[in-house]
Amino acid sequence: MSFQSASVLLWFLPVAAFIIALYLLKIRRRDVRVPATFLWPPVTTDVRANALFQKLRPNLLMFLQLLLAFLILFALARPLMRSQGVLGSATVFVVDASASMGATDVSPSRFDAAKARLNSLASTLAPQDQMAIIEAGAETRVIAPLTSDKKRLQEAVRRMQRTDAPNNVGEALRLATALTTNRDGARIVLLSDGAFPEVADFSPGKAEFIYEPIGSARENVAITALEMEETSRGKQLFVALKHAGEKPIKGTLSFYVENGLVDARELEFQPGEFKGETLYVSDEAQQIEVKLEVNDLLKADNEAILLGGGARALHVLLIGKGNFFLERALALEPNVRLDKAADTPETEKRKPNDNKPSDYDIVIFDGIAPQPVKARHLVLINTSSPEGPAPALAGQPPLKTPSVTVWEREHPALRYVSLSSVLINNALKTELAVWSKTIVESKDAPLMVAGENKGIKWLQINFDLMESDFPLQPGFPIFVANTLRWMGGDRPEERGFTMKAGAPVSLSVPGMENRFTLKPPSGSARELEALDGTLLVRGANQTGLYELSGGSLRIPFAVNLLNQDESNIAPRASLNVGGKTVAAKSDTVSLREIWRPIVLIALALLALEWWVFVKRS
Repeated sequence: MSFQSASVLLWFLPVAAFIIALYLLKIRRRDVRVPATFLWPPVTTDVRANALFQKLRPNLLMFLQLLLAFLILFALARPLMRSQGVLGSATVFVVDASASMGATDVSPSRFDAAKARLNSLASTLAPQDQMAIIEAGAETRVIAPLTSDKKRLQEAVRRMQRTDAPNNVGEALRLATALTTNRDGARIVLLSDGAFPEVADFSPGKAEFIYEPIGSARENVAITALEMEETSRGKQLFVALKHAGEKPIKGTLSFYVENGLVDARELEFQPGEFKGETLYVSDEAQQIEVKLEVNDLLKADNEAILLGGGARALHVLLIGKGNFFLERALALEPNVRLDKAADTPETEKRKPNDNKPSDYDIVIFDGIAPQPVKARHLVLINTSSPEGPAPALAGQPPLKTPSVTVWEREHPALRYVSLSSVLINNALKTELAVWSKTIVESKDAPLMVAGENKGIKWLQINFDLMESDFPLQPGFPIFVANTLRWMGGDRPEERGFTMKAGAPVSLSVPGMENRFTLKPPSGSARELEALDGTLLVRGANQTGLYELSGGSLRIPFAVNLLNQDESNIAPRASLNVGGKTVAAKSDTVSLREIWRPIVLIALALLALEWWVFVKRS
């Protein structure tokens, strides 16, 4: 126990001396003659007590008054006691809900241990204290605002969920600072294992920042990378593994292709060792799964799935008289297989009752009147189609030397491309289809038009590239690469794709479909809505296989952790936060003022002293 004003206790000496002196003082009495003394009770005790130098006799009232004086002075000294509870005007708990908190060195997991800690603190909350909870998961959420309601806090803790994704602790800490602004005695407590990058942009302000570590061990082997690449021998799968523990450990790495086991390898890891394993797979392989069977503490990084067979080559058909600049820009893209033709091949023409798929992902008509083709993505250069985004105006002469006045810088085909200095000799005059939009325009006519209709993406350039200096501009190869990525051949989502846990992904979906159902690896499905042919998928925070469905469309995708920071589960002894090193505290211990109960005891003692005095009187 300690005191904020310990010197107040010294006042007990003069106060006690004064009280005792009152009992030593002789009381002056007036003499009164009475006819007989036998009518009066003996008063010898009172006479002896009023003798000035009489020995002080025990007196219950005196002891009660001395004790009362001591309690009052003790409360004025503001005594403090060590406490494990929530103290201060506001305490904000930031709880790490990332993948590393799923480690099982604390039973049943680190995250569950943090929730139990919060429940314990909420149950001991005093009426004058306030507590808030922020969940730092894939998205930062205020689970409970500042409140003294114990039930509300415990219900908020029950709703908390851990993810298999990394988090943004810096964002959560800055939000905690906003909740404690201008509050004296406030505290920000981080419950975490410290498995996150350094937080630079953070200041607790007037609040005290405390890091309370969760966890005790670090033994973990993780799959940190899963990639596919084209080689001279075919598709090669590469798997990177890292052991972040302190003891040698053995495990089995198994490879599954289309859910069938194709290879298994016994591996031994030394502390801190990195390993790389490769496997050649067939070109037709669409789903590849890697599983690491090892006795470690974190399971989220022991499996990884690759859907879609990795980066698939785009098959592009260029129809025209020849364009050196365009051909060179297409050749710069490593995943493009380019075919050239002077006219539309018979096998590519779209015919009634012909359900055979196209051999090409993208067909480019360069100065050649387009014909209906099977490909789902089309680029028209200095030509137009009645089905296209901007049919030409019949009988209209070309527009002479148009200047680019504005372009849509955020369109996927034009990102990082500047058109301010492009010179154009002439351009077609066209009118926009209702489903398309102008992405580059001049004062008098659109120069580039893009859109998607019935699942087909179109890009129309209304001028001849060879009669402009656009192919000589630094942005031309970027424009070609952007267009290829935007169109993407077959939709990668239709054959499956792979992403990291917690990352949002934007998918291009057919315009007629706008409602989708997302089915996670575990838990209940949820509804999503597309906007203008784009579906934003958020909340894919569990590792494993997902399925997105809507109408006739089925989109599988895989979510992996693949994060070395999260896989390094060793609890940090200190954190570098806001340019300062903060040492871990195993328990958040504070000092609680206890003067209020002492004052209540003093009031009760005062009532007792009054009762004794009245009874004696």
